Amino acid sequence: MSSQFIRSAALIVSPGVRSGNNPSAFQPAGGDGIDLSSLRFTFKTVQQDVESPNNCSIRVYNPSPATVRKILGEYTRVTLQAGYGKHPGIIFDGTVIQFRTGRESPTTTYLDILAADGDIPYNQAFVSTTLAARSRPEDRVASALSAKVKLGATQGYLMPFTGGILPRGKVLFGMARAVIRSEAQNQGASWNINNGAINVVPLDGYLPGEAVVLNAGTGLIGMPEQTNEGVRCKCLLNPRIEVGGLVQIDNKLVNQTLQAAQGFAPIQYNQYSVVHLATITADGLYRVYVAEHEGDSRGQAWYTSLICLAVDNSTKKVQAP
Repeated sequence: MSSQFIRSAALIVSPGVRSGNNPSAFQPAGGDGIDLSSLRFTFKTVQQDVESPNNCSIRVYNPSPATVRKILGEYTRVTLQAGYGKHPGIIFDGTVIQFRTGRESPTTTYLDILAADGDIPYNQAFVSTTLAARSRPEDRVASALSAKVKLGATQGYLMPFTGGILPRGKVLFGMARAVIRSEAQNQGASWNINNGAINVVPLDGYLPGEAVVLNAGTGLIGMPEQTNEGVRCKCLLNPRIEVGGLVQIDNKLVNQTLQAAQGFAPIQYNQYSVVHLATITADGLYRVYVAEHEGDSRGQAWYTSLICLAVDNSTKKVQAP
């Protein structure tokens, strides 16, 4: 883990070009963006291991009127980087959903940017094709992915698929997301869109790469907490952490939770005391289910908040090559 000092962030908005015959779909246009990194801006990204698009809200302070007019008129994509030193990592890349201008005070103006990650491929990708007999799950996923790629998505990590060979031909007609959802469920997997890339990961697996170690020396803030949603923790902003990836937490630091709710008698079969708490793993390895990056380019906030679920690292089949 590199030293976590000399914070750095970059914010670029760029235009888009219309994709194919679809007038409402946009593709990145290249190097014609406006770099807003020199201005103060705050941001919060919400990324989850679910199929619906992630989102990001950004507030840029005191942009010039000319810059605002240009952005409002022709810009459709936002790329946000944050980290440390000269090489911050991309924590969000998506399309703009809404702009908003306003004032916090007589001397302070702002431009709000609300963006979504992969919402156009998710909402508009449509598949209409026929597959020959003996099609495999990867064939059906590939057909759905090709429809999404046409609208700006890319292929991320796809788990090794097993079984699911159809003896007859297969007609695929409908939303591409429904095809991927069906195949992921059949494989015991989840799928998500992260910075435009579509990932399909086993529920008991994780993305390729080493686990990000979280402790006091690597930016862990406070004590992780066992909850019924997962193990919650907070650390200094870390662009290496991504949904579906691994983190490693020292189990001695995790505050465990009582099953019985406070105020109820400790009766063994009390209906109110039945709480399904997150599993605490033996080796401290957890899969990231929710990651929220929050920061202020000229302020105190610079955090990543996580909800993590246990993974069994002894299950070799789920490890990526």
